[in-house]
Amino acid sequence: PPGHHAETDEAMGFCLFNNVAVAASYLLNERPDLGVKKILIVDWDVHHGNGTQKMFWKDPRVLFFSVHRHEYGSFYPSGDDGDFNMVGEGPGEGFNINVPWDQGRCGDADYLAAWDHILIPVAREFNPDIILLSAGFDAAIGDPLGGCRVTPYGYSVMLKKLMEFAHGKIVMALEGGYNLDSIAKSSLACVQVLLEDKVIQGSSEAYPFESTWRVIQAVRKRLCAYWPSLADELSWKLIDQKTPNPIILISSSDSEIEDDDHGLVDQISKLSIENYQVDTASTSWRADLAKVDVWYACFGSNMWKPRFLCYIQGGQVDGMKKACVGSMDKSPPKEIVWETFPHRLFFGQESTASWGVGGVAFTNPLANLNDQTQMCLYRITLEQFNDVLCQENGLNLDSDSASFDLAALQSVENKGSILPEAVSNSWYANVVWLGKEGGIPILTMTCRPSAVEKFKSGEVPLRPPGKAYANTLIRGLVEGGRFSEEEAEAYIDNAASKPL
Repeated sequence: PPGHHAETDEAMGFCLFNNVAVAASYLLNERPDLGVKKILIVDWDVHHGNGTQKMFWKDPRVLFFSVHRHEYGSFYPSGDDGDFNMVGEGPGEGFNINVPWDQGRCGDADYLAAWDHILIPVAREFNPDIILLSAGFDAAIGDPLGGCRVTPYGYSVMLKKLMEFAHGKIVMALEGGYNLDSIAKSSLACVQVLLEDKVIQGSSEAYPFESTWRVIQAVRKRLCAYWPSLADELSWKLIDQKTPNPIILISSSDSEIEDDDHGLVDQISKLSIENYQVDTASTSWRADLAKVDVWYACFGSNMWKPRFLCYIQGGQVDGMKKACVGSMDKSPPKEIVWETFPHRLFFGQESTASWGVGGVAFTNPLANLNDQTQMCLYRITLEQFNDVLCQENGLNLDSDSASFDLAALQSVENKGSILPEAVSNSWYANVVWLGKEGGIPILTMTCRPSAVEKFKSGEVPLRPPGKAYANTLIRGLVEGGRFSEEEAEAYIDNAASKPL
């Protein structure tokens, strides 16, 4: 079982005992006969190894290295513990190294850059007697929670580079991972490296993201006083080999993007430095869909009009971690009405890039007459709905075709809900038909039914909303005239506490 979140007096993050920390402590303190005096712990799980860090915070015998999604403290386990400024204390100062990614979608090129320009140089100086590897595979491509894109090839290369040290003495301990296929393929690639019975095959053609180089430079600058190998500045020629940051950086969706099976290079090829300029090929569908109106029914933060306008006109409101790019057509909604629908409101996920720690709103896509959810309906064009759908799911707006076209509109009326292919692997990919208002279709977007089952089983956590997110919902409900502030708080508390 995983262990790197478990602390000395607390189990957390699916971790009961910190296996790697216990092993390191045993080697150093209970078995001096083995001659292990210095241990390198490498944690490539997508989450920060907070428990392991704290256990060796003041111990210079252990060099702890963690590379993880951090997003300025908003990604689980949240807070500042995973920041690059956390370098250890007292005799352990300088022996704690955090490489905190600013966003998801990091892949082989990003991780290998951290290896080549931080971990490997420091490991040479430290010269460990053994390496303990917290091998979580939730940064693997296809993992629904990690949102990164490391391939089995990437993991095999990272492991091979570590085998140059400690005469190849490495212990791998499984940490997180939430896609069995990704875990199996990544684990197999690593075991083959350990057995040295198969030549590593593959290549990584992509460059690291711009933000990756910024993080690596910040880490090197912070730690160069302790590790001279990090003192030299990286050449501009090197760091100019970069990929534009992924769209998730400026997305302010309530979701965390699920990975898909498309290659990173394919995704990157669709991006441009300008990111959001529309070419002529994408304008024809926009002109057609701009003539069609729909009601977009909101049950989460978008119930508050200023928050929803961020998806239309760009920007962000208080409490949001990231700004929205806005829609191509920045015209405000033509009408706003409120209605109640027989769907169950609930809150899930540990944290999001947009709002930090806490759950975000979903509705069960299946109707139940015993459930009632307040929704704010915005009358917008089908073109604008497409742009909201893309932003909600972290996609680029510059597309040659609509994600949700007139055929999809007819299909969702007939079927009740559909998963547009462009967003089918995202959390808010399920477009649900709620009826008509004044002859105009009412649409909302939420998770698919299979995701509801994951929430029910605990595979994906149910979590009450964080303060900033909850306050945004309250403002929407109060300013929309649905509830008093006290009633709005009770409405949200009930949705968050009632079993799914």
